[in-house]
Amino acid sequence: MASTQKPIGVALIGCGRVSDAHLGAITSQPEKGRLVAVVDRNPELARAAAERFGAEHACASIDQAMKIPEVEAAIICLPNHLHGEASIQCLNAGRHVLVEKPMADDYATTVAMGEAAEAAGKVLAVGQSRRHGSAIRYVQDHLESFGELRAIQASFCMYWDGPQAPWWAERTAKDGLVLSLLGSHTIDFVQMMLGKHPLRVHAEATRLRDCWSAEDEAMILIRYPQNKMATVHLSYNQQPFFERYHLLFDTSIVEVRDVNMVLVNNEVVHAPAEEATLLVTNELFKNQFAEFAAACHGLPNRSALHPHGIALMRVIDAALESSLANQTVAMRW
Repeated sequence: MASTQKPIGVALIGCGRVSDAHLGAITSQPEKGRLVAVVDRNPELARAAAERFGAEHACASIDQAMKIPEVEAAIICLPNHLHGEASIQCLNAGRHVLVEKPMADDYATTVAMGEAAEAAGKVLAVGQSRRHGSAIRYVQDHLESFGELRAIQASFCMYWDGPQAPWWAERTAKDGLVLSLLGSHTIDFVQMMLGKHPLRVHAEATRLRDCWSAEDEAMILIRYPQNKMATVHLSYNQQPFFERYHLLFDTSIVEVRDVNMVLVNNEVVHAPAEEATLLVTNELFKNQFAEFAAACHGLPNRSALHPHGIALMRVIDAALESSLANQTVAMRW
């Protein structure tokens, strides 16, 4: 049966490095969404994006976009420290919001964002794109068949030759770098699979290269209720790319490789039809936008909604606090 959903009118805010993935996800699914406007304080960037992806409006401010009646939702691709203010502005204007990960720079800001979403009665989702890969969906859908989950080992390690956006270089040790940018993916996976709030977090972090000021390597140990544990390794210094999630059950070991392959006891049970790129794939962003559109229509969806995003940021904050203080952080929920 053909879908009767009306395409969601979208304004994309921030035409930086990740915006093309979102713009492609919207415009490749016209039955799900319609790109109405793009926004950037640099008018040339906004006009160029509008021309390439067929948006009717190129705006220089969020205020300008929020005056367009056809805009029903906003996708926010701004630097991390601007996520909170921009999301709240759009929610207060009565629009649904999909904000890039991490949800914000700190837990207190995510709480304010969640309160704005609930007050407006609008969807606030977080762009946890990697949870929308087919392999992670496979594990999520078959989780109960693998046995009793005892522990998770998660690694997300890659190499950047330097800051991928100017604001990366401006982040201090107190702001965090790899703990925020990669931890938002790996800890999202751990939280999604274990389904509980952790009891304690201990993290060690260091900086191996001088091209930025904050940490580029980290190890995290997270203790959960019912004697479950998770370890997370994050790195911007690893060649070649390495992304692995090992789920240790009482009777089986499940491995997720690069968000597109699943092995159970070393036997491949799910693989992509053809080799996918390792970092950003069309599948991830297309699936993410489709789930967001469903959420906006009040339909069942797999979006990372704001309560999950708030809890995730609390764990990331705890890991950063632990790494700076060199002590375990007890979590009180």
